[in-house]
Amino acid sequence: MPPPKKAAAKKAGKKTPGHHHEKHGPASDLRRAYEHMGRIAVLRQSLKSSVTDAVVELTTLAQRSIKDGHSKDAADLLRALEHLSFAVLAGGVSGAVRVSAELKASITEQFDELTRRADEHWKEEEEHSNPLTAIYESSRNSAASAFKARVYHQALEFARAAEALAHVKQRGALKLGRGHKNLQLKSAVVPGKL
Repeated sequence: MPPPKKAAAKKAGKKTPGHHHEKHGPASDLRRAYEHMGRIAVLRQSLKSSVTDAVVELTTLAQRSIKDGHSKDAADLLRALEHLSFAVLAGGVSGAVRVSAELKASITEQFDELTRRADEHWKEEEEHSNPLTAIYESSRNSAASAFKARVYHQALEFARAAEALAHVKQRGALKLGRGHKNLQLKSAVVPGKL
C-alpha cells in the first residue's frame, strides 16, 4: 500500500535546497561558538608554538564577545582560529602535490571565491583592531603563498580563516586590542607570515 500523499509530500519537502539549513540566531551562534571551542581545544594539543599568540588572542576576543552578547562574532572568531589551526597542521603533513587540471580549476575557483569574499567583507568594516588586522593580513598572505607553492589544503584553510575573520564586527571588546603587538605566525611549510 503506497504511503499517503501528505506524508510523501512532507518527506519530499525536507529534501528541497535550503531547507536543511539550521536556524540562525543567538542560541545557534552560541552553540556554534561552543562547538568551535571544543575543536580548538583538541587542535591546540597538536599545534606548534608559532600559533600560540593567535590562539590566545582570538580565544580571548571570542570570550569577550560572548560576554558582551555577540555570539555570532565569537563563533566567527573561533571558526577562523579553527581554520588557522588546520592550515598550520596541514603545512606539516602536505607539500606541493600534483592535481588534475579539473581539480586545480575547482580549487582555484574556490580559493578565488574565498579570498574575494574575505576582501569584500573586510573592506565593509570602517575600522579594524591591530590584532585582527595582523591575523587577517597574515592569513591572506599565507593563503596566497601556499596557493602559489601548490600547497592547496593549506591555502584553502588560510583563505577560510581570513574569510571568517572578515565577518567579525569590530565593536566593543574587539576594539580594546589596539595597543597589542602585531601577531605574526609561521607556518610549517610556507615561509613568511603565518
